[in-house]
Amino acid sequence: MHKIVCIGAGKLASQLMPTLEHAGYEVVQIYSRTSLHSNALAGQLKNAQATNDLSLIQAGADVYFFALRDDAMEAVANELGYLENSKSIFVHTSGILPLAAIPFKRRGIFYPLQTFSPNHAVDWKQTPILVTGENEEINSSLQVMASKISNLVYKVGDQDRAALHVAAVFANNFTNHMLTLAEKICEEHHVSFEILKPIIRETIEKALETGPANSQTGPAVRGDQQTIDKHLQMLNADPKMRELYLMITQSIIRNTK
Repeated sequence: MHKIVCIGAGKLASQLMPTLEHAGYEVVQIYSRTSLHSNALAGQLKNAQATNDLSLIQAGADVYFFALRDDAMEAVANELGYLENSKSIFVHTSGILPLAAIPFKRRGIFYPLQTFSPNHAVDWKQTPILVTGENEEINSSLQVMASKISNLVYKVGDQDRAALHVAAVFANNFTNHMLTLAEKICEEHHVSFEILKPIIRETIEKALETGPANSQTGPAVRGDQQTIDKHLQMLNADPKMRELYLMITQSIIRNTK
């Protein structure tokens, strides 16, 4: 597998395609419905052409990556049925969609379990890549490709991958939202968010070293109702934030018990 076509030019594709090219693969075409995005990503690659027209997708590539929003994946894939042949492999990059989300006989999943942001390069060697193939031949091919860029490659079925995806939402998206709310409280009270950075780092490091359940601290674990009541009083001006604080506090208490 050497020639790659990428359907999509978002945050994942913008980091994955240059990484695969650096590993020895040739990315020959980038599609995005927005020309600005396809041109920008193609411009980072040696030989890639850009297009915003699905009817101009090249035939005969070794691998077609569908790096799209989950709600767009199936519709776009259905438009590209004319590309199906006995050689190409068609893969999507979603953590939650099943293998059947793309209607090709030679299909697979290549899901990097990572958070991607513009202007922040990820460490691909330490990024887990979860692969699934329609058969063992495709599984093997995708595992070889993944191992070229990552030291953490796992063959994972639909149900386990979906479980990891929802767990990742709690670990990543929800954690980041909590930090956003913490920053908001600091701004409202005119104190520096910088002061919280050491405890944020310590929290993450300790959770990874000793396990999150073992490293849980705070008034909920201590049963310190007086402190909890003071916090709730401080949040009276923002009922939604107060409700969230109370809900998470109760969840910590239940889990501690």
